[in-house]
Amino acid sequence: MNFSGFLATQLLQSIGLTLEIATDSALFEGVLIKFENGLIELEETVIGYERENRSVFIALSSVNFIKVQL
Repeated sequence: MNFSGFLATQLLQSIGLTLEIATDSALFEGVLIKFENGLIELEETVIGYERENRSVFIALSSVNFIKVQL
């Protein structure tokens, strides 16, 4: 199995877990909702005046690292 196939399998098994994902320009932390067609969907909690959840979509090709929080 090649690395991209292994990574896709690991991401699918991590649905529902909290991930930290870094790209060249941003750091995201949230619950993995879905991984499909090379696109990661995270539900990120925005802390401010009121807590708010938002969906963030990240292309797998732009990811520098992924850390799973157990």
